[in-house]
Amino acid sequence: MSIKIIATTDVHGHLLDYRFLDQAQTGRGLSRLSTYLKSQRLLYDVIYIDNGDINQGTPLVAYTNAYLEKNIASKALNLLECDYFNLGNHDFNFGSVFLKRYIDENNAKCITANIDYQNQCVGNTQIKEIQNKRIAFIGAVTDYIPNWEAEKNLIDITIHSTFNTLKKEVEKVRSLADYVIVVYHGGFEKNIETGIPSENLTGENVGYQICDEIEGIDVLITGHQHRNLLGKIKNTWIVQCNDTCNQCMEIEIDDEIKVSKVDLSLVEIDLDFESHFNHVLQDTEKWLDQEIGYLDQDYPITNIEEAQLNKHPITSFLNQIFLEYFNADISACCLFDVMPGLSKNLKYRDIILNAPFPNTLVLKKVTGKQLLIYLNQLASYWTVIEDKITINPKFIIPKREIYNYDLLDGISYTINVSKTKDNFVGEVLFKGKPLDLNQEFKLVINNYRASGGGNFSYFPNIETLVEDTNDVSDVIIEYVKKKKNITISHQNNIKLQIVE
Repeated sequence: MSIKIIATTDVHGHLLDYRFLDQAQTGRGLSRLSTYLKSQRLLYDVIYIDNGDINQGTPLVAYTNAYLEKNIASKALNLLECDYFNLGNHDFNFGSVFLKRYIDENNAKCITANIDYQNQCVGNTQIKEIQNKRIAFIGAVTDYIPNWEAEKNLIDITIHSTFNTLKKEVEKVRSLADYVIVVYHGGFEKNIETGIPSENLTGENVGYQICDEIEGIDVLITGHQHRNLLGKIKNTWIVQCNDTCNQCMEIEIDDEIKVSKVDLSLVEIDLDFESHFNHVLQDTEKWLDQEIGYLDQDYPITNIEEAQLNKHPITSFLNQIFLEYFNADISACCLFDVMPGLSKNLKYRDIILNAPFPNTLVLKKVTGKQLLIYLNQLASYWTVIEDKITINPKFIIPKREIYNYDLLDGISYTINVSKTKDNFVGEVLFKGKPLDLNQEFKLVINNYRASGGGNFSYFPNIETLVEDTNDVSDVIIEYVKKKKNITISHQNNIKLQIVE
């Protein structure tokens, strides 16, 4: 009987195979993994690991995180008889007390070695002896978290260098173990085959550096980027699967190491596993169905690229709220793949599904010159293929990053998409007049962008006027409850055109 390590990553709240938009199955979720684990435990000595980002991403966890005392993700992992777990960056979104409770309620052992809570490391490297083999499990999460996370969520938390921690831990256990498995909630900053940088080297992802510079790692399990990766860097096997538990990763240890991925959409749902969540699922649905306000009409999103190309009214809706919230001059928002749009009868469901990430808002003081730099960077999102404006492939591969294109209100502007040169922004108007490069403006952006997320590296150095601590979804909900009847002031203020 071989040893099989099964790992999930970036589950993002998909405990069940259940889509809240239409109650449909989607071929993903821990309930499918449950069936697979049971089948594999009959054939192998199985070690199951989760690699983080499980506490955020669906209305189910949004509801339970807010209203239940017990952590629902811990409950799910306990039902799956999880052996080890690592923390992900989104697991910090709800504060350090929430994070500590999640850790404490888990029967599995936390292996995250680079995080301290109240000066005590939350996880420890584990060595498991099985079939006369000693396997070391070392965990770490990207140390880039402070660049995204609100300070209030990191109280009593100390984050140590990912690379240095892993190097130290590997050196400590290499002579004590037959195999060393590193579980890293982070990805690759370079092409795994060529070593050429695939993103700005900010330190967010250091997977390539880990394999290149730390000797003695047999397998590096990764995540965070939601990519399908399988290969080898030097002497280290690497693996990463996509998000939402549509896949899992496997490392089989016999006379040699075999690394693979499994398509969980082909596995049956474990109805017994799902039965443990029926009651809270019903409560979540009741909560989502509470009406809180009304729009002048339905505003569905049927194609996300089309919604970006032609500025869907939901962007005007969001910017309208943010402008009023801060009494700002200009507001920016982005769209996400999962956004279904808005219904006329606004419910909690509309807000939660269209604001799926726990972002907050930041008010910046920008000059006209800084604003123009921002707009020109946004212009690089588009390219011309076969005489048609389409998303630049660099925002799709290696990772789909449509959230790195912002749409602004408070100004009007033209994006010139060049066939042969760099794109550029043409006429920019503020209140009908050409942009004054020396004028100062109050600009609303989300905290991810304000921290430099998406390679907008200049924003952290621009003066911050207000750093709000309320989740974007809460800001929207309170606005809708207050206004009740809302007409979206939609403007087609962004023009895209092809130039030679």
